[in-house]
Amino acid sequence: MPYQTGTAEGPNDLLYKIVEWLKALGWEEQRAGLSGTDFIAHVSKNDMFVHMRTTMGNVTPWAHGHEGTSSSSQPAALHLYVGTGYSSGANWNAQPGGPKGNNQTYTVGVAAQLNLEPIGLYGFYSDTEDNICIVFEGRPGVISHIGWGRLDKVGVWTGGEYFFGALAGYAFRYTAAKTPGKDMHSDCPAAQNVHAAALVRADVDTFIGKWLGVGSSTYPERGYTGMNAASSVVGDGKPPVDIASYSGLDSRATNQAVLTAALLPVKLWAPRPGSGYSLLGDIPNVFFSSAANAPLSLQIGSVIKYGADEYALYPNFAVKRVP
Repeated sequence: MPYQTGTAEGPNDLLYKIVEWLKALGWEEQRAGLSGTDFIAHVSKNDMFVHMRTTMGNVTPWAHGHEGTSSSSQPAALHLYVGTGYSSGANWNAQPGGPKGNNQTYTVGVAAQLNLEPIGLYGFYSDTEDNICIVFEGRPGVISHIGWGRLDKVGVWTGGEYFFGALAGYAFRYTAAKTPGKDMHSDCPAAQNVHAAALVRADVDTFIGKWLGVGSSTYPERGYTGMNAASSVVGDGKPPVDIASYSGLDSRATNQAVLTAALLPVKLWAPRPGSGYSLLGDIPNVFFSSAANAPLSLQIGSVIKYGADEYALYPNFAVKRVP
């Protein structure tokens, strides 16, 4: 079925259930199973190769260090990147065609923090074009996510594959990015962050066959691949002034009296030589929304309808639910 909700016994069980759900939707399992205490999964469909794994302790699955060793850091995480193939002889972090740090040989990707205890809720969402959004309670009461697919492109250009997580892979143990006392839920998928928590593959002028991190950092391990993309959605960073963004618009567009809220498409942009940006397209089925945030505070995971379409609501975003 295109969507599924439920609970999981822990990080490894969550990833196992993701793989089984994907297989039911026609994805091919290249490999899925335990490696020590962690669960590793490689799946593919229509030339999209997705690489996921859990980590259950203070280790890095990436070929570079990680940030954050404070007592508030979480012991477990779910990691993700997308590539162009699968090799049984290659390490998890060295599969073909994944994003590379600028002038580096190592792969960069994204992650989401998890606790070791049971996961209170998850929602898996897909559509007929195999755009995937996976939402879960990463820590008690805190909503997180990963996802991947192909953009609804504007114009004709090469590329379009994207993937996102709650954090850059480099920062999977880092918890200080959020201001204490403020919203601790993950930002909207593919929001503008400092460290790239989303990447998109696009040929932009002479930047060919590579991925762009949606961020502002220029450190390779933090998702900088040589060119940064930009998002219309504010995360822990601000979108460039050259593009149209949603700063403050989502809250101004809510209506508490009749329980309605704006569903704003997540748009990605690429920089052009000299100055300015070109619109790449939209992340399908994912919308910037404050319907589940205060003051509206609609129930997490609840579903609203606009016409014949249904949308599941989460803090900072909503996902179109395809029957």
